Amino acid sequence: MTEAGPGAGVPVDAVRQVGVPRQVLPPCGPAARRGALEAVLGDPGDAANPLGDAGVLAAERRGDLPLGGEPSLASFGLHEDFVPEEHGGRLAGLDEAAALLRAVFRRDAALGRGYGSASLGAALYAWCFGTAGQRAATARLLLAGERIAGGAAVEESLTATVGDRAALRLTGRTAGLVNGPRAAGLVVVPRHAGPDGESVLFLRRGDLPPGAVGQLSPYDVGVPPRIPAGELVLDDWAVPAGAVIGEVGDGQWVTRRVAQARLPLLPSMAVGCADTALRAVLTAVLTERGGVRGMRSRVTRRTLVGAFADLLAADCLSLVTLRSLHLMPERSSIWSAAARYLVLRLLQEGVGDLMTVLGTDSMRDGDGLGTFHKQVRDLAALPPGPAGSAAALATLLPQLPTLARRSWTAQGQPAPEELFRPDGPVPPLAGARLKLAAADDGLTVLLARARDGLADEGLANWPTALSDELAALRDQCRRLPELDPAVLANPRGFALSERYALLAAAAACLGVWRAARRAGTGGFLAEPAWLLTALGRISVRLGLPVTAAPAEHEDVLLAEAVRRCREGHSLDLYDTALGTPARHREKG
Repeated sequence: MTEAGPGAGVPVDAVRQVGVPRQVLPPCGPAARRGALEAVLGDPGDAANPLGDAGVLAAERRGDLPLGGEPSLASFGLHEDFVPEEHGGRLAGLDEAAALLRAVFRRDAALGRGYGSASLGAALYAWCFGTAGQRAATARLLLAGERIAGGAAVEESLTATVGDRAALRLTGRTAGLVNGPRAAGLVVVPRHAGPDGESVLFLRRGDLPPGAVGQLSPYDVGVPPRIPAGELVLDDWAVPAGAVIGEVGDGQWVTRRVAQARLPLLPSMAVGCADTALRAVLTAVLTERGGVRGMRSRVTRRTLVGAFADLLAADCLSLVTLRSLHLMPERSSIWSAAARYLVLRLLQEGVGDLMTVLGTDSMRDGDGLGTFHKQVRDLAALPPGPAGSAAALATLLPQLPTLARRSWTAQGQPAPEELFRPDGPVPPLAGARLKLAAADDGLTVLLARARDGLADEGLANWPTALSDELAALRDQCRRLPELDPAVLANPRGFALSERYALLAAAAACLGVWRAARRAGTGGFLAEPAWLLTALGRISVRLGLPVTAAPAEHEDVLLAEAVRRCREGHSLDLYDTALGTPARHREKG
């Protein structure tokens, strides 16, 4: 039996053989790896490049993935970045894996989800809580270029019956599984018959009955467009021994912890969609194509700067969240929930504001604006959606009273500076250390200490309103009952969670700026202009009084965005050259 897609022609049974040797992969730093991937993706402005803006837009109109997209990613070996180094892959940190897939999302979110994010998210069950055999089997499948599907939610219509010696039998069907028809491995979480909870199962395609995985129509509700999706249908099927990840009945315990690592990944990758949308509008403004107002307009300048600042703030919170899973897993739950709620919202709002720049031409697809509209659609279609956002706030709620009593003061222990450094090394992911509730909060300590600590770092005019807002939030949350979601789950409680998420994003920006400044290498991230602009945007969302940003700050951000646009660099924290071979970048 063989599977379609990258790795086509690789027998599923063969990749499960114990004797298949693992590849010996040459070392490659994160920045070099991103540059190499961009070279494979090619120039986004080249109309002849099937992975450029025009080629991707044409593929979307056909209802298909870009021509040659998945084979190109397979030839690059992107699937190696979903497997930890100790299992023969390149995965050193989730922030690095997300940054690589962000490059693909910058071109096409469907390509990024279909080739990578779906498999990486499903594989986290094995990396966090799998046995040695389950981890080895997952590594073999991914290194062979195969897909793993599922693991996104408990399957309400798939029932597990516990028989003798805790053996399981499955009956029912799953919801739509991204990549289900071509996956060599499936992670499913069926409910047990009766009150016994759920179990997480890793199922290999070759063990399933013939025809058990069927293809779904792209018109089915909940199926992402342009990505193959299917469902698993079983009738009293005996689960093979060794398929349970964790213990029988521990599905909720496992899935909630894996969700801390899995759910913030997609918002981080979505930064790439906002990056391309902002670049498309910048290009239209700089060339004044299609009647778009030029840079002389004050409204245009402020809107572009605001969208750029929102993108940077979203990236800071994403960076801190994904690195905390490695550096501070016991405390990552609070930041994971904040990122799941806020990152995509910041990106969508910043990109949505760009409509005012386009004015009456906002709905035209000509003059390069089709790419902008495509990225707007991609951002709108990505999880978490309203239900997922509410779930993220609900995850924050019961933790706030405890954190208010133990943290959020200048006397707290701040998070380590390694948390804020893009491309810095991190230890391997340790699923056993993930906790559902954080004992304290070393991130917002930065805000609590900022009032007295930033005068010596060039920020004598530090906006103290954010420090005051944290103190006010602390006083309000200290009066709430601890660990009682029933009391907290109301509009007032959700408002408190939202305020915390915004303050966490502000602290993440402050930490990234301070780390860049202390690194002593200079550059844009060490400048206070972007920090104060991003904090001003967050303050507005918190309803705080904000004075107009100095004109020189606006000029610094606008000049940086224009430089990156003209030189073909990304607009996120990494400032990566897009689609340009390394030899050309060195000449520049």
